[in-house]
Amino acid sequence: MKMRIVFDREYDLLSGAYRVKVRELEFDEELQNVLQGVDPALRVKGEEIKLSELRERTFELQSREEAEKLMGEVRGALVETLSALIARFKEAQNFNGSVSYEIDFNEL
Repeated sequence: MKMRIVFDREYDLLSGAYRVKVRELEFDEELQNVLQGVDPALRVKGEEIKLSELRERTFELQSREEAEKLMGEVRGALVETLSALIARFKEAQNFNGSVSYEIDFNEL
């Protein structure tokens, strides 16, 4: 299962602010199956952001270090959230289904 994330970074000359935005967030087919019908929340800068809203957000920061740290935090939040979701998905795949027991009373 693979994911690709692309950030747009911009430094505003007039205000001196650093802006970071998630431009692309792509998932391979396997990961898309895990995410089907689910919109998990990520914790970024102490705030919960839905995965579907992540591309709409622009973060404004005061320094380059804060901007770099934020990109790492977003990546980390994605890995943490999706890893937990993948683990539950795999458990569901392993557990879901029918179980049949056959009991022969003549053998008891």
